[in-house]
Amino acid sequence: MAKFLPYSPLHKLRAALLLVLAVAGFTAFLDLAGVLRPYSLKTLDLLFRHAPLPPASPRVVVVAVDQPDLDFFKDQGVTWPWPRQVYAPLIDYCRRAGAKAVIFDILFTEASSYGPEDDARLARAVQDSALVVLPFFTSRDPKPPNPSEEELLHKVGQDVPGLKGGVFPPYRSLITPVEPLLGAAASLGNVECRPDADGTYRRVPLVTPYKDRWLPFLSFAAFHHFQQPGLLDFQGGSLVLGSSRLPLDPQGQFLLKFRGPSRSHRRFSAANVIKSEAQLRHGLAPVYPLKDFAGKWVLVGLTAPGLMDLKVSPVAAVYPGVEVHATLLDNLLQGDFLRPAPTGALGVWAAILAAGAVLAVLFFHQLGFTLAALIVLAGIHLGVSVLAFRLSWWADPVLPGAALALSFALAAAYSYATEGRQRRFIRGMFAQYMSETVINHLQQHPEKLKLGGERRRVTLFFSDLAGFTTLSERLAPETVVGLLNDYLSRMTEIILEEEGTVDKFEGDAIMAFWGAPLDQEDQAVRACRAALAQAAALGELNREFARQGLPELQMRIGLHTGEAIVGNLGSQKRFDYTVIGDTVNLASRLEGMNKFYGAGVMASETVAGACSKEIEFRELDLVAVKGREAPVRVFEALALKGKLTPAQAAAREDFIPGLELYRRARFEEAAARFGHALGHCPDDGPSRVFLNRCRHFQAHPPPPDWDTVFRPEAK
Repeated sequence: MAKFLPYSPLHKLRAALLLVLAVAGFTAFLDLAGVLRPYSLKTLDLLFRHAPLPPASPRVVVVAVDQPDLDFFKDQGVTWPWPRQVYAPLIDYCRRAGAKAVIFDILFTEASSYGPEDDARLARAVQDSALVVLPFFTSRDPKPPNPSEEELLHKVGQDVPGLKGGVFPPYRSLITPVEPLLGAAASLGNVECRPDADGTYRRVPLVTPYKDRWLPFLSFAAFHHFQQPGLLDFQGGSLVLGSSRLPLDPQGQFLLKFRGPSRSHRRFSAANVIKSEAQLRHGLAPVYPLKDFAGKWVLVGLTAPGLMDLKVSPVAAVYPGVEVHATLLDNLLQGDFLRPAPTGALGVWAAILAAGAVLAVLFFHQLGFTLAALIVLAGIHLGVSVLAFRLSWWADPVLPGAALALSFALAAAYSYATEGRQRRFIRGMFAQYMSETVINHLQQHPEKLKLGGERRRVTLFFSDLAGFTTLSERLAPETVVGLLNDYLSRMTEIILEEEGTVDKFEGDAIMAFWGAPLDQEDQAVRACRAALAQAAALGELNREFARQGLPELQMRIGLHTGEAIVGNLGSQKRFDYTVIGDTVNLASRLEGMNKFYGAGVMASETVAGACSKEIEFRELDLVAVKGREAPVRVFEALALKGKLTPAQAAAREDFIPGLELYRRARFEEAAARFGHALGHCPDDGPSRVFLNRCRHFQAHPPPPDWDTVFRPEAK
């Protein structure tokens, strides 16, 4: 037998710790290597699309230059690009309505093709309103010197103490609005930003380094100028502006919190806004009531497909660029910023999930339970991720999810390689002589198979075939083997049906026990039931053997309950799960004692006392057993409670008083009783034995100090 080391709970805990550490290390490596990054971004997109979010702020509206607007002006003879003075009524209307700001996401970086007066007319509207924020563009490519660059840096450039520019790409030039728009704008903002590696826009820079200054992003420039002016600072990963702390990721980007698909913010037609101003000037009702723009932050941008300002966002494959700026402004105004969860918190959560999966696999072997545990852990993880998202935290579910899946897989592989092998070893080792229930118990508690033993209360069973050795000498070896296999197979099945453990076979002899490794309160009853069932089964086998011309077999069984040492006994490389002690010796002696009484199933007083409510017994005698000083009171198991045949019941009714008369040395009266018992059951061995003893003592009286104990002269 190969060396076997059971896996104790402490061993499992150590293995679980090592597995969790291995998972933590591997997932951390995957995260640092960027392997998980694409999956993290896609799960963020799923959260934006499926997790409920607070609605868009009604204070932010979009005035869109869409295809119907282009068509409207085309019908008026105005083709794209429009003359810039077309936007002047739009600005005037917003000023008339009391808008908070007008933010253009349309670049005016080249002189109008309609001449300088076109730019001048728009500039006058911009300057008169004092509401307009215009865009500029930072470029990574070197360009000829821009004379307007210094004016822009002076107007919107900021110092941001604590923020390092090393995480940003190097910008080598500025593309500014044309004069006089640059000077007329209330503020200006950068519109250069890059998507994530998969081409999706999820974050923007609030400020961008250029030379020794920091330039604001378009929507942030409007928020800074009109809502919360003041000096900027960078502290603890956040850009600090007055009482606001705006979280930035390690790359200096602000994670946008999208409110929903395109058009989540109320959208107005640019042509209709311009038309509204024209109608108001002529005393007519506007297309849009002025109240629709009162106190609003108005973003003006391009949404027509041909104008090339459509981007990929988490919430839509086609998303107008102006709505990216609207989303940022919305986030700034509502203040419910989406913050990435701290890496440490994600690591702890990943470790908790990994530990839960590993412990479920290692300590619970039922496949249904472990799969249920995995589903529950995954559900909890998903719920935590969604709840955190609702609370404005992006708890990236990929890294903890990867840790959960990997830990489950590693634990399952480890369990298969160790405890799975252990369970297969146990089943292969014990399947032939333990019941399925006992094997399952051992698989759940393999520590009981460690080399060594424990003291347990057990019931021992010994059986033997009377005269089988002599019988085997008269039969062909093949016949002997076939007969013995049939006998042992049927007897073993009965023991296993009663959840007993077959310890060993020695020729035709069987040793079995109950009470270990399972705790069995009814162990003695089970042993008696097995003994009686075997006696009945032997009768059926004998009838079958008789049809085959084979001789009849007779079986003797000994039963005793007591303390014994149970466990694996042997060497490190070869051992047996067995039981040793005086209890074993007594049960073996009782089996052999049957031949002196012609009995079939002899049980000790301990067994008879434990089974009195389930089994029919009769007391046989007090016997002196080798190795014991005190005599042992022995009983014969006759049948299950209430199952005695009328003949057996009548014979017992005579045998019991006959035994009492025998012990009082009233041998003549006792003989009569035993004779009556034989009249009921002519084959009753104990009655015949005591009848012969009575006749012997009638002829040869025992000594005056006779103690009635039977002391066999032979084994």
